[in-house]
Amino acid sequence: MFSWLSWIFYTPGSPGVPGTSGSPGSPGTPVVPGAQPSGTQPSGASCPTNLGGNYEYPHLIIPIDSSSPDTAHGTSYNGIVSSSISTIFNFDVPSSDSGKTCSLIFLFPKKEDLETSSYSFSGDGKVEFASLESVATESTTYSNAPGVKEDVGAITISPGNSYLVSTFECPAGQAVSYEMKNAGSTELNFFEDYNPSP
Repeated sequence: MFSWLSWIFYTPGSPGVPGTSGSPGSPGTPVVPGAQPSGTQPSGASCPTNLGGNYEYPHLIIPIDSSSPDTAHGTSYNGIVSSSISTIFNFDVPSSDSGKTCSLIFLFPKKEDLETSSYSFSGDGKVEFASLESVATESTTYSNAPGVKEDVGAITISPGNSYLVSTFECPAGQAVSYEMKNAGSTELNFFEDYNPSP
C-alpha cells in the first residue's frame, strides 16, 4: 500500500524497518521502508511506493490558511503546503501498539510511479513538521488550530525519495496531530492515496 504521510509502528531492531538495524535512522534523511541496515538511501534514489508491516495513514486531513484565518476548510483528501497554507494530519494510534516505537514517514514518489495519486510541486522543497498539543477537527481554522507541542523535523524534499521525519515512543490508544508547513518557497499539493503503485 502507498500513502504519502504515514505512521509506522515497530519494535526497534525489527527487520524491514526504515532506518533501523537496531536503532532509528537520523530524522530528515532519505530512507527506504524495508531498506538494508545502512538506514539511509542517497538522495535521488528511487522512492518505494509501498509500505510493509504495520502502518497508519492519516484519518483526518485539515488544511489551514493564514490568508483566511477564520475559515474552516473541513476535511480534505489533499495535503497542501504553500506560503499561506499548511496541513494538519490526524493519526489514530491503536492501544495494541503500546511499548512500540513509531516513525513518521513522508513518501515523495515520482509522478510516473503513481497509479491514482498525483501532485503539483515547485520551490525549494523545504518543509517543517510539528506535533500538536491536541487533535484537529473539521472546524479547525488557522486561528484556532492547536498549538505546537514539539517541532519534530525540517527537511528538504524532492521527488523520488522517502523521508524519516521523526521516531519516538508510540502514543498508544491516542489520536495525535501533526502539521506540515512551508519552510522556504515550497508549493506542494498532493492527493493522499492508499492505492498500490503500478
